[in-house]
Amino acid sequence: MNRQAIRLASWIMTGILVMGLFFQTGRMVFAQQAAAVAAASRSESKIEPVNINKANLEELQVVRGIGPALAERIIQYRTANGNFETLEQLSEVRGIGEAKFEKMKSQITI
Repeated sequence: MNRQAIRLASWIMTGILVMGLFFQTGRMVFAQQAAAVAAASRSESKIEPVNINKANLEELQVVRGIGPALAERIIQYRTANGNFETLEQLSEVRGIGEAKFEKMKSQITI
């Protein structure tokens, strides 16, 4: 083999090694992201339902879909009308429609 062929073969091998390292790193990043998503879904399922009759402002915000303003409205409704007798009664709070209630009903209790 002449020098030019050896140099070309060397560049090709280097390129192959770099590409292999790049794709291997990409797979590792993907695997790490998948593991993080799986861990998050496992920890999310361990969260106890929030009692909407007893929860304070911060505790209500643990429920997906309830931010500070909605948590405040829930507390105001509860103060004005007494404790919720059913989960569905939460739909009477301004800002909680049918779709939002469906998303949060597994995360709440009375």
